Amino acid sequence: MGEKIIQVPVVVGKGEQQFFIEKEIVIAPPCPPVYMVKEIKKWIDVYDMTAICGKVIFNAYLWKDINYKTVERTCDDFVSGPVFHFTTKIPFGGFVAVGPEVKDGDTPELLEAVIEGERDHWCGEIFKQGVKVYTKLVEKTVVKLKFKVDRTEEIKLECKKEYPYEDYDEEDKKYPS
Repeated sequence: MGEKIIQVPVVVGKGEQQFFIEKEIVIAPPCPPVYMVKEIKKWIDVYDMTAICGKVIFNAYLWKDINYKTVERTCDDFVSGPVFHFTTKIPFGGFVAVGPEVKDGDTPELLEAVIEGERDHWCGEIFKQGVKVYTKLVEKTVVKLKFKVDRTEEIKLECKKEYPYEDYDEEDKKYPS
């Protein structure tokens, strides 16, 4: 009989937490003020995480990409101007409790990063060629992060034969009965 040792990841903890992010974003030269928002995209980038004492501590960015119209010329019945984009990253960090079994050196894994709610409040109103435009945005976002933590463990297996394929009959394509 032979003995084999395999290594497998074992889940030792899971947890999730909501985080509130608030920041005033200033749209300043060289970017022109915002006349009308075309599209906003947001995403989360968790770039550092460590398991310690029942928690996962992390650092992340909330990225925000704003595509918007500007005012270059106006007349009685039209407003024209180029489309711009403004991309910014908002740093945030914290910790998520994942269970008392988690120790330093265990391996955290991000399972989910979701923007659960958001509110954009445009302010800093000014007028450009008689049209109201905005120079500031107050960002308010609720983010949920979900982690799991693994630990590598060794498991011993008893094997009947050291090389289980040595009795394979190549001609009959089967093992003996």
